[in-house]
Amino acid sequence: MCLFKNSTSRLSQFYKISGKIAVLTCLLTVLAARSIAQTIPIGSYAEEVARRDQVLGKGNTTSSFNLRPVNVEGNMADSVIQHMVASKTYAKFNLMGMPSGIQLLPFNWLSDYNTTRPYGYNNSSLYPNKGYEAMLSGGFLLKAGVLRIQVRPEFVFAQNRSFKTFADVQAKTDNQLLLEAYYLNVNGIDAPERFGHSAITHVYPGQSKITAVFHNMELGVSTENIWWGPGIKNSIMMSNSAPGFLHWTFNSVKPIKTSIGSFEWQIIGGDLKQSGLLPLDTSKIVNRKSLFSPKPTITRYLSAYTVNWQPKWLKGLYVGLTAFDYMDKDSLYSTKNAISKIFPVLVGSSIKANSVKNSTHGDGQDFAYALNIRQLLPLYNAEVYFEWARNDRAENLDDFLREPGHSAAYTFGGRKLFELANKNYIQLKAEITQLQRSSTFLVRDEPTWYEHLGTARDGYTNQGRYLGAGIGPGSNSFMLDVSYIEGLNSYGYTLERYLHNNDLYYEGFSGTRNYFSHWVDISNTFYFNRKYKKYLISGELTPVYSLNYQYRDNNSFNLHARLNLTYYFD
Repeated sequence: MCLFKNSTSRLSQFYKISGKIAVLTCLLTVLAARSIAQTIPIGSYAEEVARRDQVLGKGNTTSSFNLRPVNVEGNMADSVIQHMVASKTYAKFNLMGMPSGIQLLPFNWLSDYNTTRPYGYNNSSLYPNKGYEAMLSGGFLLKAGVLRIQVRPEFVFAQNRSFKTFADVQAKTDNQLLLEAYYLNVNGIDAPERFGHSAITHVYPGQSKITAVFHNMELGVSTENIWWGPGIKNSIMMSNSAPGFLHWTFNSVKPIKTSIGSFEWQIIGGDLKQSGLLPLDTSKIVNRKSLFSPKPTITRYLSAYTVNWQPKWLKGLYVGLTAFDYMDKDSLYSTKNAISKIFPVLVGSSIKANSVKNSTHGDGQDFAYALNIRQLLPLYNAEVYFEWARNDRAENLDDFLREPGHSAAYTFGGRKLFELANKNYIQLKAEITQLQRSSTFLVRDEPTWYEHLGTARDGYTNQGRYLGAGIGPGSNSFMLDVSYIEGLNSYGYTLERYLHNNDLYYEGFSGTRNYFSHWVDISNTFYFNRKYKKYLISGELTPVYSLNYQYRDNNSFNLHARLNLTYYFD
């Protein structure tokens, strides 16, 4: 399946909009102070090194790491990390007295292989894939006065070989509850198990943007991935488990100091695209009723913000608030006023729609918010963090006080580094994420995270992949990581227990007395990151044991391997 045509149209749309922004940025040049906007790509090894150094109290890293990608200049004094993000400046020139030029971004070649079925998340433009998959990326950053033009496309090839999906494994099931629960899930989200029936070749705009930077603030358009929240393995509100989407952004580029502490923020708005794929089996009928309900071909508009505060009286503490709201750009959307169209997250879904007495599916939008806390403990070479989120707001204060856990999810984690005699370290990381519904669903309707059964039935996804936590709706995860740190090199082991969509399980097996068919993946990842001169070589080998694959007594084994080669130009 070739997707170059769609990719070209998206690129042309990106450049059309960004051209208008470029005109605006030139007008803002006269307002510019010393500008900064060089970012560390989400999920890169440079990001891990920078956060680890902050935990160790090294350098001058001021970022909260609750809002990523992190800007390098002004946030980090470590020249090693800066060199891992971009080269020195070439073709230097001055524009209105401001130093300008071009920097080369690292060239990256990622190879990925699964023997039996797809595995992994936080993969940006990669697809859920069996077989071989590769992504090539690289580019440049042009600084011209306040203007920033970052071009870093991602070229993806995926073999996309066939594997046993839910439709295959449960083809002969007589469990009508499970089928109904599965299609209820399918009807409320756009998240295909497999992307077509042939190999995929696609070019994404990737980590690209055109912005203006002035007075430590940035305005423009971007397709960069975004990660909001303190989590390392999962982020409930925004992660890099889906391709970046075209959005406008207004954000800080480094913490802004005030009399009560420092603030970081970002507010965005952009369009989310459909995958364009139907479920693998749309013909299931139970009790003379078709289980699959077709969705309209439509674009969703996402509006979201995050604000993070570092109180001046509490060193190392970061407190944040995040929210998102998405809706179909349909006839109802066209009747809304300008604020409700551009910044619907500031308005949110109505109180009436969220009333416990309301039996409908809301007012055509899905709203969620999260609170997060991250505490740095550099004296102990440690950090702890917590993210608590709620899907849809409470009807009123009484409702919240009665059932604060209703439609809630959380992530809790931290890390500790133990210094060795040779100035190297043993690092321990742990994180737990729970998206499974609380017990309140037994007495009142409770949404499954990222799904939406009313209008905006494609859910919280972009091009068929989750924008939030990569484990997906109704799922839980526990991760434990132990590694040996030797300068910029690391060698480690990660254990993860990944419980797939427990919301679906309890809907599908309610009253059956079947308590032993939970789908659980136990993965064991052995990995290394080795830097040699201008090269970084990273590798992973992950045996994955699946218990009750696709909710059936059907245990399976998958071997995942990854090799990532990065070349730095400086």
